[in-house]
Amino acid sequence: MKRLVTVALVAAATLVLGAGLARAQVTTLAPTAPAAAPPGVHLVAQSTWVPLGGEFVMRLHLDNPVLAMRPGATIAVRVGGSTISRTGFDAVIHDGDIGNSLLTPDPIPVASLHPDAHHDVTVAFGLPGSDVRPLLNVRRSGGVYPVAVQLTNTGTPSGAFVTWLVVVDTSTPHPVADPLAVSFVWPMVAPPARIPDGSLDASVTAQMQPGGRLDRIATVFARAGSFPYSVVVGPETVETWQRIARSDRKDEAGFARVRAAVARSTTELLPTSYVPIDDVALEAAGLGDVLPAQWAAGARTLRAVLGHAPAAAEATFLDPASDSAVDRMRAMHVNKVAVRDTALIPITENRTPAQTFELDTAVGNAVGKSRSAQTASFVEDLLTTNDPPALKAERALAAIAEVAYESPGLARGLLIAPAPDWTPDVAALTTLIDGLRNDPLVQPTTLDGFFDAVSSEQADSVDVERHLQPVEPSATPLTSDEYNQAVQQLDAYRDVVGPRDPVVVDGERALRLVLSTSITGDRAHAMLAHIDTGIHGFTNAITADAKRITLTSRRARVPLTFVNAVSPARPVTVRIHLDSAKLQFPTGSDQVVTLKPGNNTVTFDVEARTSGTFPMTITLSSADGALAFGAPVRVTVRSAVFGGAAVALTVAALVFLALWWANHFRRSRRARRTASSRAPTPAPAT
Repeated sequence: MKRLVTVALVAAATLVLGAGLARAQVTTLAPTAPAAAPPGVHLVAQSTWVPLGGEFVMRLHLDNPVLAMRPGATIAVRVGGSTISRTGFDAVIHDGDIGNSLLTPDPIPVASLHPDAHHDVTVAFGLPGSDVRPLLNVRRSGGVYPVAVQLTNTGTPSGAFVTWLVVVDTSTPHPVADPLAVSFVWPMVAPPARIPDGSLDASVTAQMQPGGRLDRIATVFARAGSFPYSVVVGPETVETWQRIARSDRKDEAGFARVRAAVARSTTELLPTSYVPIDDVALEAAGLGDVLPAQWAAGARTLRAVLGHAPAAAEATFLDPASDSAVDRMRAMHVNKVAVRDTALIPITENRTPAQTFELDTAVGNAVGKSRSAQTASFVEDLLTTNDPPALKAERALAAIAEVAYESPGLARGLLIAPAPDWTPDVAALTTLIDGLRNDPLVQPTTLDGFFDAVSSEQADSVDVERHLQPVEPSATPLTSDEYNQAVQQLDAYRDVVGPRDPVVVDGERALRLVLSTSITGDRAHAMLAHIDTGIHGFTNAITADAKRITLTSRRARVPLTFVNAVSPARPVTVRIHLDSAKLQFPTGSDQVVTLKPGNNTVTFDVEARTSGTFPMTITLSSADGALAFGAPVRVTVRSAVFGGAAVALTVAALVFLALWWANHFRRSRRARRTASSRAPTPAPAT
């Protein structure tokens, strides 16, 4: 008779589960494969919390139905004592040992539970005041109870697991004086997809395809619906996703889920850089000044792609974190900074850290401190195990409940932020979110709301100060000199061709991409080389004719030929500079001219300082001299005229020669006359 009553009660509980179990707050999932050997039972769904006098229901999957249906096979359940501290909770999680059993109901024969087509069975237990049997004699709330479940009496060893029973006193409107604030910060970020040749990295775009990592995150967004949460959406990531969604309809649904998520009033879109950047590494490399521009580019991209940009909030999530990175955020008017708990110098605490604090930096006393919060890595770790989704979610819910019961009179909270490269367990997160929606112990909120809802931790009536651990910054793909040189070169090119030139547009995008610390140095340098190639393709198309120049007069107007072979054809304004040690330029050695497509003739006034053959150099640059057009051209000049000094010397030489000849002539005549006068007079002829 007792067995018949048990079967009837379990069957009734099964019907209630089908209706949703609103009173017991049960969430359900599709059956999943067993997580580990040996086979036994694993959790499919359970009551996320149970009111005093309510019923605790679990849906279990039989890993090996044949084994489970052997005669005598039973499901044994043991309930341990309430854990009211993190120490006790963590001990059970790590060891799987619930200690001495508080309650051990009679084992339930599997055959009496009537497995369904999925090989699932439902077991239900009543709390005192409930009509459900068997009875769990739990009469008080204020803690969470470990529940060990095992398949027994099968003749072979079988697996077991430990879940949790959370009991809540719903007789009062406020089971805890201050519900625990719970804030999720979900990142949806991937490395830059664009590679140097302009194509897309297949390993990144695969994450956006149905079932890919980013698509699964988008599914979590959709499942969350109006549940409050914060997101860090990579601007370059969704920009790429939009591009591929336009060309491939199968990728469109995931992108649409992201757009719908950020459009909800309950979703907080946090500010972020255009590409994933390690702020610590960038500051150490002397490139911290580019962060404001990166954030501005990220906001513009998000607005253009998703129709929404981050609000002007004072809170952000900084990962990784360093003193210099926090100071940079403060300079950007971000005064509330959430960091990972592992980034902080550990301190001894009596209870789970769940309040904000003052984050002090090396220059904090001079410019003020940032109000900060830390993540709850112990909850995050519970969601990354290999356990079935329902069990992961229920453990996280129990951990959150344990913290809520620690200090129910304080305004506290937990911040949960997965790693940037996380791959979510959609089923586990769906169960967790559904469990938190109506949990009377918690208050879900965004990151900005978290700082509003949570009080500051104090010691002796003074806000507690925390410090970040020293970090060894990782290497950046480029040095600051390499990056700044590329910026200057592109700026000079933009001044010549304008901001809409394709090389400028691609170059500006490349300069945003090369700052990402998630790409290699080789890839960053290849992107800079691509900018350089584009600019040189333009500048090398402006050339000077290196023909020989002959001067036939001291002063002349010299025609020079320049070729504008830029494609597509367009006028280009250049500065022409001439230089020669043997020439003077009466009207100047520089001219700023606009070269039309094709051949152009430009004349210069020159004055030869000497005769002979000598070089002249022609240099082409932008009007401001910042951008060089090709290499300097060396032209040979032949001067067949005298210069002023040469003429003077020639005249002087001719005068000297004339005087010399005149003097020589006079002396010669005088000598002849003298010789004639001295000659003897000839005798007269006889």
